[in-house]
Amino acid sequence: MKSIRLILVLFIASGCSPKLLGPQTANTPMTNFDQLWKEYDQLYGAFEPKKIDWDDAYKTYRPQINEQSTDADLYRVMTSLLDVLDDNHVYLRPTAATKLPWYSGGILGRTKVDDYNGEVVKTYVSATRPITDEFECGKIGPHVGYLLLKGFEASFATYEKTMDSVLTYLADTKGIIIDLRNNGGGEDRVAQYVANRFASERHRSFTARLRNGPRHADFAPELTFYTEPAGRFQYTKPVVVLTNRSSYSSAETFVLAMIQNKQVTQVGDVTGGALSDAITRDLPNGWSIRVPIADVRNATGQNLEGIGIMPKIRVKNTSDDLKAGHDRALERAIELLQ
Repeated sequence: MKSIRLILVLFIASGCSPKLLGPQTANTPMTNFDQLWKEYDQLYGAFEPKKIDWDDAYKTYRPQINEQSTDADLYRVMTSLLDVLDDNHVYLRPTAATKLPWYSGGILGRTKVDDYNGEVVKTYVSATRPITDEFECGKIGPHVGYLLLKGFEASFATYEKTMDSVLTYLADTKGIIIDLRNNGGGEDRVAQYVANRFASERHRSFTARLRNGPRHADFAPELTFYTEPAGRFQYTKPVVVLTNRSSYSSAETFVLAMIQNKQVTQVGDVTGGALSDAITRDLPNGWSIRVPIADVRNATGQNLEGIGIMPKIRVKNTSDDLKAGHDRALERAIELLQ
């Protein structure tokens, strides 16, 4: 999940304050539907790049709700509306009393990603050393380092020490594989700091704008983020970053930063295509929603929401590969570094 920290920076830059609680609204099926539609209408950041007609979606789904609609009816219509956004960051969480399932949007909500198996990966990696709950190091043969990055959720203050430990342990390798598969993100500034430990030069990595007005094209001024050397020392030998559809959120801004480093190659499958920060809002009935609120673009100005970051070398494991004990994407990464 994306961090609120970038959101607050963007709000400050735009002169706004993050008002997360709105005025109290009557609790009926219609007002709940209208509130959900309105929250996205006023806050969602990717209507234009995705070419979504949100007014048309309202006209399609609003007539399906009336005073007699049950919670199950409301859930069905709301999730159909949210499917229009096709966004991995979007969710709808009904209250426990409804006994309705939590909804997740995008491809990750519709399909199971089955191209990664951590137990298969372990057969390739030796000399494993857990660094933190999120970071696990190992070696593949004598010369290739392996770093499993599970997320970027820990306190920012801990990461300099963590990366010092990681890079010291892997200092004698010819190259490092950074495995981001199934990394759902965390704090953008953490992801950027980790990427900067592999940088030797300063490069533009991505930009972000926050929705700040009623029109779908209303945004605060653009902020630019850079990849640049950070920390006491950097690792500048070859690096392969492994990704799949479950690599999303700040895992993707991490990839945008990493690929600015000339020694880095992205291998695997396309990422999840959910780069924007998001905020949580509550509906009158107590259900909660998550709304992505930014327009994030790569170094060349392309919005990749719903698209993802395409690897330089695309290798997608099949379930048969994994059942046979083979991780083809990892094997291709090893070949590049040997």
